[in-house]
Amino acid sequence: MTTATATDVEAVQDVHEVSGKIISKAVGWSAAAAVIPVPYLDIAALSTVQVKMVRDLAGAYDRDRNDETLNAAISAMLGTLGAVSAGGLLVGPAAKLIPGTGSILGSVTVGAFGSAATYAIGKVFVKHFDNGGTLQDFSADAVTEDLKGEFEAAKGRSKSS
Repeated sequence: MTTATATDVEAVQDVHEVSGKIISKAVGWSAAAAVIPVPYLDIAALSTVQVKMVRDLAGAYDRDRNDETLNAAISAMLGTLGAVSAGGLLVGPAAKLIPGTGSILGSVTVGAFGSAATYAIGKVFVKHFDNGGTLQDFSADAVTEDLKGEFEAAKGRSKSS
């Protein structure tokens, strides 16, 4: 049995600190993507933010960041979360088609969904990387329940803010 050295503990703390900053920044950009007035372009921007976040997290964990399956994994995760919060992916962008208040309602809906989804995806990947996982062995199906739990936790945290 090996014991953790002070250096090992510091390295884990450092990567968690860096990861937290990466996720926090991505959550902010996710909220900003929601104000894009063009319906469904906001969702494309959100996906771009999330892909960059996961690539940055992979870099923080010194994992290979060049994986073509990353977009598919994030799309699958968003699909899972879309089923949990149907309004987030479908109603929000569509509401922007309604002149006036529709744009505001759509931005709020997409912003709330996007921020919570980005946080949840980031947390799931941090856990995956903490357990020695890579982008190549990541399975969106295997983390469905964890993803839903993180998403609900993020939604709860945003309501209490």
